[in-house]
Amino acid sequence: MGKSGSLRALIFDLDGTLVDSLDDISSALNTALHAMGRPAAPRESVRRWVGDGLPTLCHRAWSDADEPALAQLIDRAAEAYREGCLAQTRPYDKILELLELLKRDGIVTAVLSNKPHALTVQVVEGLGLRSYFRDVRGYQHEELKKPNPTIALEMARELGNTPERIGIVGDSVADIRTARNAGMRSVAVTWGFQEKNLLEAEQPDHLVDAPLLIRELTCEK
Repeated sequence: MGKSGSLRALIFDLDGTLVDSLDDISSALNTALHAMGRPAAPRESVRRWVGDGLPTLCHRAWSDADEPALAQLIDRAAEAYREGCLAQTRPYDKILELLELLKRDGIVTAVLSNKPHALTVQVVEGLGLRSYFRDVRGYQHEELKKPNPTIALEMARELGNTPERIGIVGDSVADIRTARNAGMRSVAVTWGFQEKNLLEAEQPDHLVDAPLLIRELTCEK
């Protein structure tokens, strides 16, 4: 871990990295499950299941559902989340301070999430974070979600930096693998949804325990 050279751009994951959205995600999923006569999913189970997109989350919550039932669950969960995605979701402590410092330092930033695109934009804008990011993108095509590097590489051009000077900051194995697949630096954060030992096993380039430590990776040595 720990490639040399400072980072000049950062692509952030959203859920579990910039914002703590677990309660709102759990609530939306359980609203959908209840509507379909299914038992509620425990919060800690949802914590383990998030990160790979809404269809995958719903499949994990109802693994033996047939295709029509799963599609209905996904639609109901998306509707419930649209209505309640800002009820309890807030930026993690020190995230706003980090974003202000990065902006002042001239570090360009973006958001890339496996949350559906419209919902990603809704959360970022609803929390007043949009002005910090040059680009904000969420899940639009199943085959292009993280860890597929295609969108991250498109964003690199938008950010005006080569992949090796860009860090992908996230709380999941998918984020680490996206960075590796894109030739970018992986910055794994330990305050999010995925357990630290799973992140360590993936051998990210950097493992950080507090938001402001991310800034140190952008400072010229």
